[in-house]
Formats: sequence, structure tokens, C-alpha cells
Amino acid sequence: MGYKIRGNRIYVTGTVNGKHYRLSTGKEANAINIAWIKKNHRDVLLQLTTKEKPKAIEHFEPFAQRSIISNNHTLRSATQICYKSMMRKHIIPYFKHYRLDEIRPSDIRVWQGKLLESMSERSVKNTRNLLSKILEEAVMDELIQKNPVKLVKPPRHEREDDIVPFTLEEVSILIENASKWMKPFITTAFFTGMRYGELVALKWEDVDFNSKKIIVRRSISHGVENNTKTGKIRIIDMLTPVYDALKDKFKENGLTSTYIFTTRKGTPYSESNAITTTHWKPLLKRCGMAYRVPYNTRHTFATLMLLNGEDILWVSKMLGHADVSTTMRYYIKFIEEKGKKRASFLDDHFKKNCTVFAQPKNTKQKHA
Repeated sequence: MGYKIRGNRIYVTGTVNGKHYRLSTGKEANAINIAWIKKNHRDVLLQLTTKEKPKAIEHFEPFAQRSIISNNHTLRSATQICYKSMMRKHIIPYFKHYRLDEIRPSDIRVWQGKLLESMSERSVKNTRNLLSKILEEAVMDELIQKNPVKLVKPPRHEREDDIVPFTLEEVSILIENASKWMKPFITTAFFTGMRYGELVALKWEDVDFNSKKIIVRRSISHGVENNTKTGKIRIIDMLTPVYDALKDKFKENGLTSTYIFTTRKGTPYSESNAITTTHWKPLLKRCGMAYRVPYNTRHTFATLMLLNGEDILWVSKMLGHADVSTTMRYYIKFIEEKGKKRASFLDDHFKKNCTVFAQPKNTKQKHA
């Protein structure tokens, strides 16, 4: 038994009749009250537990819905929509009849296993993280003692396993065999490293053909236009293949459309998944290539540039990484040494300017 200070209030803690308690004394945590509780915490706890009325533990669903709504102000619109979808499809159907204190680690394991039957490890992990956030709030509100999600191992998933970049030869084959609509899209994707959500949100006003620059201002997900993933605008270089592809695209719809890559109706895509289904998968099949997630266009840009000696700071800037260490973490293993001798400039410098490193002369030593 003991006491704790929380929010400038004194709480007594301990186990009575096999049940653990942490109860507020209602007293302010000043020097006098702390000295008093040090001597009397046991008696105070026993008094409080005899008066305690059992709490009515609410069901999971109403608490979860409140949790999502209360955190909306901290989330991007696209994230809010994604969370609501996860809740509706994958969390509420399984846990809606549970009270918060009835959810056990074994329930989490069974639920997680069912999700893995139809979802990728990454998607299951994201859904699991949302459930964990909700139950962690229940712990903070003292409705449950432990978060059962934390007691169950997540599905094993290494993000780097998804990085399967294309070779330059494969990129050429894909571009050559792409449909009229898809050709400029994947050319821009492969040679800018832009995310798909950024590509579908790209407008002609963002493209400056004179300076050969593209301003990446926004992203579209779940039909909602938002800022970029990092929340920052970035300016990237328009490499020659992208310049040529977008010039041709401008002749097609540059005077009639605000967005560059539109649906047949002339509206922007609300989801990049539609492009995956309609264009990306059929293209890979036509080219006889195994399926790879579209995000590998971004990985391909990074690896092609780094393998061919481009500055990693420039690559990081093009990708919109907040820190170059992020670029290093994901792509350093793809950079080959190619037998280059490092710091060769030092050899020439010291040979010319430092006698210590000069070739010794073949002189005979005199002996006494």
C-alpha cells in the first residue's frame, strides 16, 4: 500500500481482498497533506474501499466511438475517414457486444488471426494500432487496468520487404507498353518519386515548364484533398522524361482541366486504388511482370538515383523526407560501392605538399 500524486491530487494505492485500487483522497498535494498521507495511507485506503460503489463498466462500442470523435481535432481529414472505415469494417463487428473489461488478450489474438485471413500484415497492424489507442484511453480513464492489445505480439511485418524496385530496363518496358493515359502518369511517378496521392492531386498550376520545377502542395485520399503527408510544400526538379511526358499531356487536357491526371469525366481520382485496378495491374500483366505494389515507383526513383551516384540530399529532398536519415534507413542497402577508391584527392595532395609522404631516396647509410 502507498500513495501517488496525480494532477496535484493525492491518491492511495494498494490491494484489498485481492483487488487492486487507486483511489483519490480528494486532497491537494501540499506539504502538510503529503506528510499526513505518508503516515495514514493504509487506513485511508481501507476507509475508501468500504465506501466504494462498484463502477458500471460500459460497452466497447460507445466508448470507442467517443474516443474517435474526441481526437478528430488532432487528425487530418483523410485519417479521420480511414479510422472510421477501420472501426466500421474491422473493429466494431467483432467487439461491439463486449464490455471494456471483458476484452482479453486471447480475444485480441483470435481477432487478429481473422483479419490476417483477408488483409495484409501492414493493414492488420494499422487496425490493431487504432484498437490499442482506444483501449489505452480506457486505461487512462481507469475503466480497465491493462491494455490487452499490448499483451499480444503484432503480426510480423518488415516494411522494407515491400521495397522491390524496378530496374531501368523494366521501367522502360512498362512505359513503352502503358496505355495513353497511364504513360505520363507512371513516367512522372518513376522519375519524381511522388506518392500516388500527390500525383492525383497535382494541378497544372503546380507545373512550371520554364524553370522545370513542380510544386508538390497537396494529396488526395478517400476523396478528401489535404496537405502532403509531412504537411510541407516541396519544390522538385522536373527531369527530362517528366518534362516531355507532361508537355504532351498538356496538349491533351491542359486548357480544359485543372487537374493533370483525371478520370474520364474530367474529375480527379478520389482514390489511387482505382488507378491500381484499372491501369497498374493490367500493365504488369501485359509486360509479364509479377505484381508489385504501386509504391515501388517511388522506391524505384530513389534506388535508381542513388545507384547512379546522385546526391542523397537531393534524392531526400525530391522524396519529401523530413530528414535524410529516413532516406538512408530505407535505401542505403541498395547503394553499391562499384569499386570506387575513396578520398583519392588526399593521395595527390600529400604527394605534392608533404615531404613525409614523398618517395624515400635510395641512399647508403654511413657506419662509424
